[in-house]
Amino acid sequence: MISARSTARDSLLFVYGTLRAFLATSAGEQLRRRSCLVGYARVEGRLYDLGRYPGLVRRRRAGEWVTGELYRLRNPRLTLRALDRYETGAWPVQARFTRERAIAHLAQGARRRVWLYRFLGPVRAQHRIDGGDYERDRTRDCLGDHPASRAASGRLGSAATHGPKGGRRL
Repeated sequence: MISARSTARDSLLFVYGTLRAFLATSAGEQLRRRSCLVGYARVEGRLYDLGRYPGLVRRRRAGEWVTGELYRLRNPRLTLRALDRYETGAWPVQARFTRERAIAHLAQGARRRVWLYRFLGPVRAQHRIDGGDYERDRTRDCLGDHPASRAASGRLGSAATHGPKGGRRL
């Protein structure tokens, strides 16, 4: 748990993966019942395909962004506690994600201090999601225009570079 006390400023959460509205996950549905969508936003970082879910890591250079949704939590303390369990996994497994503060940039140019879940593990360059948008990456994959799909069909002449898709995470 990050903080035992929550304030109004703790009520904004940026989500970039399986908690987004375009995926039907039970955790995402619970988030939407316990919050209000503020809108689309982006944060600095890089996004990687980790198989069943994506992971956000720190940016390496300027201009690297991850796109997602911003939610205002009705009861930040309870909702963040539940999401901490969802994102960090069950003990004694080492946590793969940690909740951290970040600055989200909204479409109107406003900036807000938010919570997000950052991936702690190693990533592979070939699994990077170009453009930093999990929804766009998943849509492209479903349409057969994903690099892994082209590779599997032989159009790239090499083995697929992305792991299987599925849903689990933020």
